[in-house]
Amino acid sequence: MSSNSQRSWRKVGAAAIVLVAALSLKVGQEFLTRYRVGFNETDSLGNWGYIVDTQKRQPARGNLVAFVVPDNEYYPAGSSFVKRVAGVPGDVIEHREDQVYVAGSPVGRVKTHDRSGRPVEPGPVGIIPTGKIYVAGDHKDSLDSRYAVIGLVDSRRIIGIGEPIL
Repeated sequence: MSSNSQRSWRKVGAAAIVLVAALSLKVGQEFLTRYRVGFNETDSLGNWGYIVDTQKRQPARGNLVAFVVPDNEYYPAGSSFVKRVAGVPGDVIEHREDQVYVAGSPVGRVKTHDRSGRPVEPGPVGIIPTGKIYVAGDHKDSLDSRYAVIGLVDSRRIIGIGEPIL
């Protein structure tokens, strides 16, 4: 192979490397703009790692949803949670003694005190209005819509729909 041919192939190789690098950066940037990784620091759900698609913000019952938690005494301002959507607009929330039902399905028991013994206010009852969802964790002690401190999640607080990865 002549030295000119070798130089030509080197130029093609260098151009290909630059192109792949540029595409990787673009794809990486788009990925990082669209997706977030979320970690669950509690036992509220079975998984502890989630990928959240921030372009999907219309959750359906059963979806995992990431959202910014209202200011509360348990977690720092701006904290985010991943919970399962247990109720959507139009569903009815009922408290039958200490059991919570959403759309006729049991969600869990609502407690009167937190694990530290402080009183907690139960979450909402009635029809879930437009623009709100009811979220629940799988663990019996999950801090979720069963309690007023979380309540119904406003659609403006939704970060995106999550999928478990770990």
